[in-house]
Amino acid sequence: MAGGEILKIDGITKSFGVVEALKEVSFSINRGEIHTILGENGAGKSTLVKIIKGELKPETGRLFFEGDEIPVIDPLYANSIGITMVHQELTIFEDLNVAENIYPNNIFKTRLGLIDKRKLLEQSRRQLSLFHLDIDPSERIVNLPVAEQRIIEILRAIALKRKLIILDEPTSGLSERDVKILLDLIKQLKSEGITFVYISHRIPEVLDISDRITVLKDGNYVTTVDKQSVGEAELIRLMVGREVDLLYSKKQASTGTGQKVHFEVVNLAKENFVQDVSFKLRKNEILGIYGLQGSGVEKLSQILFGLDTRDSGSIRIAGEEIRNYDSDRMMRKGFSYLNSNRKQAGLFFDMSSAENMACPVLDKVSKNKILKRKKIRQYTQGFVERFNIVIPDVKTKPKNLSGGNQQKLMFSICLGTSPGCVILNEPTRGIDVGAKAEIHKFILGLPDDDTSVIVFSSEIPELMSLCDRIVIMKNSRIVQELVGDEIDEERIMTLAAGS
Repeated sequence: MAGGEILKIDGITKSFGVVEALKEVSFSINRGEIHTILGENGAGKSTLVKIIKGELKPETGRLFFEGDEIPVIDPLYANSIGITMVHQELTIFEDLNVAENIYPNNIFKTRLGLIDKRKLLEQSRRQLSLFHLDIDPSERIVNLPVAEQRIIEILRAIALKRKLIILDEPTSGLSERDVKILLDLIKQLKSEGITFVYISHRIPEVLDISDRITVLKDGNYVTTVDKQSVGEAELIRLMVGREVDLLYSKKQASTGTGQKVHFEVVNLAKENFVQDVSFKLRKNEILGIYGLQGSGVEKLSQILFGLDTRDSGSIRIAGEEIRNYDSDRMMRKGFSYLNSNRKQAGLFFDMSSAENMACPVLDKVSKNKILKRKKIRQYTQGFVERFNIVIPDVKTKPKNLSGGNQQKLMFSICLGTSPGCVILNEPTRGIDVGAKAEIHKFILGLPDDDTSVIVFSSEIPELMSLCDRIVIMKNSRIVQELVGDEIDEERIMTLAAGS
């Protein structure tokens, strides 16, 4: 199987603000093996492989490749010593054709130093034949389906003949046929001496492809096991077998069967992301939706609020079907949305906190379409007190606040419109325990304010403490709905990742 150690990870630590993504992680990867890194969302897997590839610099720790310490954490240096990576998000060259995407560095030259297009196309056809793909290598890559674009990206990594290839969720978006072809190809390349670091949430796939499996949990190294010595149930236990923090006491939930249906989704679908999703949200209920990366949960949250389009299916609010909806219309229907990334799409960091809060309620803080500073200040000060936002002054910009206070500020923006329903996407991402407890208290109080809630979270204990029901997604579909005593951490993970 393996021919000695090729990569040694020694004491790697990495933080993002108050969040410790990795905490002194150490283990080794052997030459010529397929080594899977397994863990829940937020376990630190993607952070670790980005450090190995040189895309992130750790605070502490060292990497050794083929016995020598890697002197500089840099993507170009990683390429030069034989490490490459296929990211979960597509990184294709949209203006180039298929052949140019497989060989972007144009290694085929004529005697005059020009690109040898004939040889480029010939070698590309040879690579495509590995997947039994009948694709014209001169076709522009943007004209291909997403699944075929992903295969082209994987072929690029293979064509570069690297010693170690990192694959981050490579089967996301692929059909069962393409998944089988890819896994067979990886096994074949392993037999030729190539080492793979593999990341996947699909445990049956992990048990099929891996030689050894390393489990990370909450940024910590748990263990490394041989595939033969472990089964699906044991891997799930290793992934979720934590002592649940006192912050996460399981909610005593009711089914809410006596309440009217507030929001209903019927057979919602978007190619490669969401298939035949249906569920109901009752009045004054908190519904959780959980799925691992690649399950479709993130895209679903965007579609529900009209931030992305659907291919088919419908949504109904209080029994009325809403056609051709977008985020503006959803807001007019009493919906609000908390984005998962406050830096990219949650806050205006160079505007004052007061201006951020006032954005969705300009009609409340203006007269004759003229903004009234006194009204803005009174309005925002009320939310500062309600959410206990620690802030010198409402003129303070969000970039000068802590992560927890930024998150509370986002909540005040979402709730300023007095929504009948709020969709929360990772409501406590990147904040400390104290702020998290306060935000949980806010969420649990929303039904008392006649607000229904949908929570998307990658933290199972968080959903267990907040939600009356939890819907589980896997492979773009809802696989189960749990309520009351059915809600159990290992059961949720088994449904989301198991066979």
